[in-house]
Amino acid sequence: MTTKKIWKKIYKSNKHGAITGAALIAIAIIQIPGGMKKAAEVICIGQTSNKIWKTENNHSEANMLAVQRCNGLK
Repeated sequence: MTTKKIWKKIYKSNKHGAITGAALIAIAIIQIPGGMKKAAEVICIGQTSNKIWKTENNHSEANMLAVQRCNGLK
């Protein structure tokens, strides 16, 4: 088989492969901003919780205050 025939055979077996691939890439790109925001929140909560815990020595209170501060509530 020549390479041209091989490509035709691949194309026939998966006609919508390029569209599916493009859609998956678009979905992944759309999810990046939300993922970055959530990652920043997790980092903020971890660092803030650690700072509060050093002064308060209370894990549950430190975590609650850290979540409130990082989400802009306090």
